[in-house]
Amino acid sequence: MCQLAGCFRFFPVTGITLPGELDFVSLGQLLTFSKVPAIRHVPFPGRELYTFSAAIAQAFERMAADDLADIAVAWAQTAPWAGLEVNPVDLAGFLMELKANWHRSATPDKVLFLWLDA
Repeated sequence: MCQLAGCFRFFPVTGITLPGELDFVSLGQLLTFSKVPAIRHVPFPGRELYTFSAAIAQAFERMAADDLADIAVAWAQTAPWAGLEVNPVDLAGFLMELKANWHRSATPDKVLFLWLDA
């Protein structure tokens, strides 16, 4: 078993600085049109590790790049982004990278992990 930091060299990794966990709540609502929790905690000693919900993963599976760009514009206007002058293009790039990482895996029971680093 590899140490967490060393494992990342074996998997695609993307990152973005988010104002808080609420960003995933608003993203989940935009991607799934529901209030189902967007992320779930995965027990891992010493780290805040999460996975995206199945509904979020299914959204990444089916959405086109243009749809993700539209979601990014809407996401940039939600709390807590509002008032931070975030560039929706940056958010769109993050969402498209997540989608690309999702499609890179051929495993039927794949998940997208989130490592929240405060």
